[in-house]
Amino acid sequence: MNMSEEFSRAYGVLQADKAPMGEGCKSLVLQDLAEKFSQYFDLASPPKMTIKEKKGKTVVEITFEAERVKKFNVIK
Repeated sequence: MNMSEEFSRAYGVLQADKAPMGEGCKSLVLQDLAEKFSQYFDLASPPKMTIKEKKGKTVVEITFEAERVKKFNVIK
């Protein structure tokens, strides 16, 4: 392995370590969110999530489309 390949491999490992969430974990979170959101909405599309770093904080945005909001009552 030459120096360029070693650098590329090391850089890839470091970037993966910096990633806020791996794709497998992200997929599990989206499955859980879809299950929870479907209790309140008739989903027209599965939830999507973007994760960004901004000023030392992690910004998470979740979007989805719903056919309707389900009716429910809050019990006090």
